[in-house]
Amino acid sequence: MPKIMAPTVKEHHAQRRQALLDAAKESLLNPTIRSVNFEAVGPRAGLRRNSVYLYFPSENHLALELADDVLPGYQEQLVAAMKRHREPREQITGFAKVVTASDARLAHEVLRNLENRDRTPEIASKVKEYYLELSRPLVEPLKLLKLTDPDNTAVLLFAMLSATQDIADKVIDAKAAIRRALAVVDAFIPKG
Repeated sequence: MPKIMAPTVKEHHAQRRQALLDAAKESLLNPTIRSVNFEAVGPRAGLRRNSVYLYFPSENHLALELADDVLPGYQEQLVAAMKRHREPREQITGFAKVVTASDARLAHEVLRNLENRDRTPEIASKVKEYYLELSRPLVEPLKLLKLTDPDNTAVLLFAMLSATQDIADKVIDAKAAIRRALAVVDAFIPKG
C-alpha cells in the first residue's frame, strides 16, 4: 500500500494531481517530448503509468485540466499588458509582445497539445473556447480602430502571433521571428 505523504487522503490526492500537472508542464517544454502522455508524465511525478489513471481517467482529461490550470493566468498577463496602455494601437502591441514573449511558450504548448490530440467533440469545443477567450481582449481595441470583423480578426491575430512561438528556432532565429511578427502587427494596425 502506498504511503500517504499528507495529513489527509484528500490532500494527498490533490498533491499527486498537482505533481502530475507539473510533470505535464515539464513534458510539454521538453523538446524531445512536447506532449502530454502518461508514459512521460507518470515517472516525472513519481508514479507508474498505470497509477496515473487513479488521478486522470485519460490523457485527454489530463490535457484539459492542464489547460484549465495554465491558460487563465496567461490571459491575465494579456489583459494586464493591455491595461498599461490607453490607446488601442498600443494595447494591441502590448498584447502582441506578451504572446510572442518566450515565457508564453508553455501556454502555446498547452494549446498545441490540445490541437494535436484526437479531435473528440469535447477537445474541439475546448480548443475553440480557449482561442475565443484568449483573443477576446483584442476585440474592443480592434473595434475602436474600426477594423472589419473584429471578433474573427482578433482570433486570427492571436493565432498568427501564437504560431510565432512554434516557428521560432525551427525555421528562423527566435528573436528574428518575434521582430517580424511584431512588425506585421505594426503594419496591420491602422495608425491613428
